[in-house]
Amino acid sequence: MTVLYKVSPIKSHFDPSQKPKYIARPCKRNIIDTDEMSRIIADRSTLSRADIAATLYAFEELIPELLLGNYSLHLKPLGIFSLSFKSKAEDDAEKVNAGSITGIKLQFRPDAKLKMELKKAKVGKG
Repeated sequence: MTVLYKVSPIKSHFDPSQKPKYIARPCKRNIIDTDEMSRIIADRSTLSRADIAATLYAFEELIPELLLGNYSLHLKPLGIFSLSFKSKAEDDAEKVNAGSITGIKLQFRPDAKLKMELKKAKVGKG
């Protein structure tokens, strides 16, 4: 499989008058939903589509519950899901409190095996 890219201009945030530079960005990404993933996994295993779909939907309920319970989740061999904060910077440590947090983000850190698989990617212009 080939990961497709497109050429996109980027402008400097520091000097908007500067001539844009160009970078490669992934493009033409298709979406596979839970039903399709369940079918693919069922074809590759002894589990039924319903069993797989039920497991994926159970994750949908369990993952937020555990993350909000102050856990990081290591789903081997995929990686670790955890929360991070967007926070206002304060001049003094004592001024940092729950009100300093302006947002909560979901982080994902892939396991080494997944990273190695992704390094095998072939790319082509889309």
